[in-house]
Amino acid sequence: MTKPPKDVEKYAKLGAALSISTQLFSTRMGVFLDRFGLTEAQFSVLNHLARRMPEGQSVTAIAAAVEVKQPAVSKMVSKFEGMGWARFEATQGDARSKQVFLTETGQAHLIDIQRALLPDYVDMLQGWSDEDIAALTGQLFRLVGWMDSNRL
Repeated sequence: MTKPPKDVEKYAKLGAALSISTQLFSTRMGVFLDRFGLTEAQFSVLNHLARRMPEGQSVTAIAAAVEVKQPAVSKMVSKFEGMGWARFEATQGDARSKQVFLTETGQAHLIDIQRALLPDYVDMLQGWSDEDIAALTGQLFRLVGWMDSNRL
């Protein structure tokens, strides 16, 4: 670990801003997703499966990627399978191992949710220029990249 910087207040403010924005966004998403019968964790799994298309992924790998315990992901994916949003397929060469795939129905449902979120995002960023939104998005993905590569 690197030694603490001299300007600790700058980093403390950043930490506070990230914490507050994360909590407010999480609460907002929880209320919104409840209308669709989903939790944030379930939404994360659907998004992850969509990013992994067309290849599938094991429940264990999904759990690691979205940082949710494997039994919870198994339960989610089983629910998704019952809803027609996901399917299991045996892994080639190992019938005991299964991959999870998002179905076309699951992808369409995810797109419907994302479209329904759009007005809230537009309201949230009212008055921001396209450049401001692009800059924020780029910086957030830069931060996400570091956090993804440095998981605890």
